[in-house]
Amino acid sequence: MYIFATAFTAFIFAFLAIKFFNPVAIEIGLVDKPCERKQHAGHIPLIGGISIFLAVLAASLIWLPNTLELRMYLIASAMMVFIGALDDKFDLRVRVRIVGQIIIASLMIYGVGGYISNLGNLFGFGDVTLGPLGIVFTYVGIIVVINAYNMIDGIDGLIGSLSINTFTSIAILFIISGQTDYLSYPLILATATVPYLMYNLGFFEKFFKKESQKIFMGDAGSMFVGLSVIWLLTMGTQGEQASFRPVTALWICAIPLMDMLAIVVRRYKNGKSPFKPDRDHLHHILQRKGLSSKQTLIVISIVSVLMSSIGVYGEYYQISEIVLFVLFILSFILYNFIVKRIIN
Repeated sequence: MYIFATAFTAFIFAFLAIKFFNPVAIEIGLVDKPCERKQHAGHIPLIGGISIFLAVLAASLIWLPNTLELRMYLIASAMMVFIGALDDKFDLRVRVRIVGQIIIASLMIYGVGGYISNLGNLFGFGDVTLGPLGIVFTYVGIIVVINAYNMIDGIDGLIGSLSINTFTSIAILFIISGQTDYLSYPLILATATVPYLMYNLGFFEKFFKKESQKIFMGDAGSMFVGLSVIWLLTMGTQGEQASFRPVTALWICAIPLMDMLAIVVRRYKNGKSPFKPDRDHLHHILQRKGLSSKQTLIVISIVSVLMSSIGVYGEYYQISEIVLFVLFILSFILYNFIVKRIIN
């Protein structure tokens, strides 16, 4: 009952936050305007991330124990949403965003000692322990995951669907491990995202004949989601009471990671900045090949669920970490091969 209460609280607060901030965003100009890269109609409020964060904040303060980990997470999240909102409004330079992400990563690493020190038994010779290098690895991991979820946000419903899939998968992994102390965290995040997804996909317009109330996640939201994902994965895979193995984390966020890594490689080969926006993400490529926005959403979401399911299945049946790691690498190679064939 307690867990259902936390989830319901997050859902209600997210819904109320959207209703409150929708007109505010329009008034202050916190909207996404159509351009060559952003092909949508009208000025869309960028309040999805703000609403999700406020819902998570409210549900956490009401229901969850006041721990140091929770306080550091909420502070880091507030900073992430603030930087993202500034980026949504003023289009900050990449350097400014990265510096902000490094500062926020420092809160996680030094505030609670939450860094990645063990990669598991990836090669069959025992656990790969990083020692002091774990801090550097964690900085890189945080920045990669934050920007992976930020970069995948390109069509209606995609970031919302992938986020819910990721958070739900993490919740299932906590249940499988029998360590349900942290179960409320991913459930709060998942249910707080549902109202955003409903607005983003035009649920109220379609089923209740309301005028268009579409909203976007914004950089504030996508970076907050990425931060939450890496925080939960680090918390779940590290320490003596780890809930699941590090290799499983790769499968849980496979599509955003593969999309980002593939496009960074392509941009580097073409002499472009890895952070320079373009229309070469997976969803753009599928649309250029004739799929509609809805079809693209369905295809990517199904693949994302399948990838997460492999991770959950492998964890439940304790499939060898070597096997799961090799399969992930092969999947990434196959992903690149298919994308190149589609592009060419």
